[in-house]
Amino acid sequence: MKPVTLNAWLGIALLAAAAQPALAASRTLIAKDSEIAFSVKQMGVPVSGTFKRFEASIDLDSAQPTASRAELTVDIASLDTGDDDADAVALDKPWLDKLGFPKATFKSSAVRALGPDRYEATGQLAIRGKSREITVPFETQDEKDGSTWVRGSFTIKRVDYGIGGGEWNQGDLVAPDVPVKFKLKLAPVR
Repeated sequence: MKPVTLNAWLGIALLAAAAQPALAASRTLIAKDSEIAFSVKQMGVPVSGTFKRFEASIDLDSAQPTASRAELTVDIASLDTGDDDADAVALDKPWLDKLGFPKATFKSSAVRALGPDRYEATGQLAIRGKSREITVPFETQDEKDGSTWVRGSFTIKRVDYGIGGGEWNQGDLVAPDVPVKFKLKLAPVR
């Protein structure tokens, strides 16, 4: 048997690397153009707000969606409803508890295509130390400058995450469903 030379090993390594599926390209979030917003009804009146600080690591591959990944981290203390008193209540211990649980996270475990520029990501959403699997539908829109918009929405049940409690979970004081909308702008692939 003939010994394998260094050049042969390099050739085998290059062939093996070429045979591996390509990873999705990592995209940088353009935070100043992105938004995560929510709305909740309190005694039938909608209260809306946004989170001002969040980070995202998104690897989006439209040719091979199953290779895509997404991770988002939201700074709970950045909640803004436009009313300082409402913010203080929402960030206090019975609600989002910014001191005990300063971050909310989403980490995808699967992404699949639903049609042209339409996808859904399944993964774990963690809020207040409680994690639940959710599926998030989203759409993408490529811009002429190479950037990409990712837009979607989903609804969480606040009681699943221990948000609120006691009298707030009785009757119609605060609705159990919290719709969340997001628009994320991703920088062009580098």
